Amino acid sequence: MKKPITKAIFAIIATILVSSTVGFSAFGETKLSIESHTNKSSYINGEMVIVSGTIKNYNSEIHSDLKLSYQVSDPSGNIITLGQINPDSKGAFTFKFLAGGAYYTQSGEYPIQLSFAEQEKKLSIVFISGGTFIQKDVTPPKILAPKDIVVEAQTRDGVTKVTFSVSAIDDIDKKIKPICKPSSGYFFGIGDTVVKCTAKDTAGNFATPVSFTVTVNPPLTSIPNWVKNVAAFWCENKIDDDSFVEGIQYLINNGIIVIPPTSPSLIKSQEIPLWVKNNACWWSGGSITDGDFAYGIEYLVRQEIIRI
Repeated sequence: MKKPITKAIFAIIATILVSSTVGFSAFGETKLSIESHTNKSSYINGEMVIVSGTIKNYNSEIHSDLKLSYQVSDPSGNIITLGQINPDSKGAFTFKFLAGGAYYTQSGEYPIQLSFAEQEKKLSIVFISGGTFIQKDVTPPKILAPKDIVVEAQTRDGVTKVTFSVSAIDDIDKKIKPICKPSSGYFFGIGDTVVKCTAKDTAGNFATPVSFTVTVNPPLTSIPNWVKNVAAFWCENKIDDDSFVEGIQYLINNGIIVIPPTSPSLIKSQEIPLWVKNNACWWSGGSITDGDFAYGIEYLVRQEIIRI
């Protein structure tokens, strides 16, 4: 009569059976295998072959020094591409090569052989001679951003026409004309205005937008030298206050005197202060600058004694 199998013996047998089903031998050694595939099955001249895969049961502590080797042969058995690659920590790998060129002289099956440790894997691609791959344009254009622009106002109200040129380049279309808002030739007001530019190539790829600033400075005070005669007449009481105001108002409205835009004051005055007339006297005699005299004119505009 046979003795019953003890629990200990049963446990050993179970361990061996389980180990063999998950890729381990009875001695605890890992059983490697290579799984791989290509991104497609057939290729024409100029297309990229991408080979991806995994080393099954890869252990980075044991196998990190080992490389995956690969070689590609033509239908006649001549090796045309070979190389090595390190799998990542999980045993995954990817490599690529270009189908076409001097070594792809015939249509047919091109075998790919992979080897890692003592394991090998064979796969293949089909190359079709005579076709030409046209790569899809996925590269966006590049806008060459201009520097910020600073100009002086050309009119008394500050509205100034500003022109500029913005260019963009593209790997396929070469030069592209961007679209900017506001556009070149726009009439900009005093202060800072941000201009935003975009560009798109014929394949529909959009460039990264760029922006720059157009700054229009207030107009500089401009007073012709002969206007000093008007100030001298007023200083010498040859004309009264009203005549001086009317004369200056006429010169401003007709662009002879240019002053920056001036906001009306909340506190109005109906009389011309003595210091304004003193400024006119000193200016007509050359004792003060145009800016000092203009300050008096701007005061009269703010007080709405001079209306423009």
